[in-house]
Amino acid sequence: MEKKNQGLEPNKISSVEVLQKIWRSRISIIISSVLFAFLGIGSSLVKSNMYTASTTFILKGQSSSMGGNLNGLASLAGINLGGMSNSDSEIPLNLYPMLVQSNPYIENLLKVEVPKEGVMIPFKGYLRDSTNNKTGVFETFKKYSLGLPGLIKKKLFEKQNQVPELNGAKSIMHLTPEEETIYETVKELMTLYVDRDAGFVTLSVLSENPEIAAIIVLNARDLLQQEVINFKIKNAREILAVTEELYAEKKKVYEDLQDKLAAFRDQHQNIRSELFINKVSRLESELAIANAINQELAKQVEQARIQISKDTPIFTIIDPVMIPNKRTSPKRTLIVLGFTFLGFFLGLSYSLIKDPLAILRKQIEDIVKTA
Repeated sequence: MEKKNQGLEPNKISSVEVLQKIWRSRISIIISSVLFAFLGIGSSLVKSNMYTASTTFILKGQSSSMGGNLNGLASLAGINLGGMSNSDSEIPLNLYPMLVQSNPYIENLLKVEVPKEGVMIPFKGYLRDSTNNKTGVFETFKKYSLGLPGLIKKKLFEKQNQVPELNGAKSIMHLTPEEETIYETVKELMTLYVDRDAGFVTLSVLSENPEIAAIIVLNARDLLQQEVINFKIKNAREILAVTEELYAEKKKVYEDLQDKLAAFRDQHQNIRSELFINKVSRLESELAIANAINQELAKQVEQARIQISKDTPIFTIIDPVMIPNKRTSPKRTLIVLGFTFLGFFLGLSYSLIKDPLAILRKQIEDIVKTA
């Protein structure tokens, strides 16, 4: 038992020494904690207030197929509509985040007008002005310290980054470095959450201005819903276009046959030969067939238009857009507590390692002297 106690005694002494070191350095630990607490207060006050506006909706669509009604009719014109099925014409929910992060979507969102100083300006101009007006101490330090390599690269390669005009390549999208920064800013400010099980979609936008946050999230939701609608009814629109084209073509044939029959009768008013009767009979038969096709196509055009209405998805707004009153960030209390804990940890760490560091420095000095 004595050996066991002797084995535990050094550990007890070591723990007591540690506590004594901490107690002797309590003043420096407190000072370090207070200094970092004030630093946290300053950092939290410098940060701008950010507000989050959000909205939640759910998609309720109707699915049906038109292929069976149109395939037989379209086959008369040698057109196969078998591939035009609406069964798969729907954007999966897991692709919604990719859609709102796409550059074409961001480009449309940047055209939305927002208020600034009593006038309406594009959101793109608002972000550009906000970026240029950030001249605080921390922003300036960050720009010319951490961001200095980027500034140098931008100046050196500004001309090289310019893309020449290419004939026939107008559809290629090119962003200037400034525009690229704005696009990335929008992507960072906008968040989309999808609940795949329930089918809910929540879209939120972060901004320094609560009114602008609400305007942008409202337009972002409308743009997203319009993209989904366009994708959903794409096949139905194609079928409608084909049917209308067939209808216009067959209607002209029917009208031409009407004119041809009328002209033939006018030219042979006093003739009642068997040849005349045969020609009139053939023309009337062709006219009857053309009339039947024309009437059927007219029905199919209306059905195609109705199908577009059926395929148009219905969005149910669960949580409408509201102008936020409470800021989302910064969390000033957490920032101050975090800085205070950091100051306490640094002060505590220094109190524990200052004596070993002093011994190590003295040993190094002795080695240098003897050498």
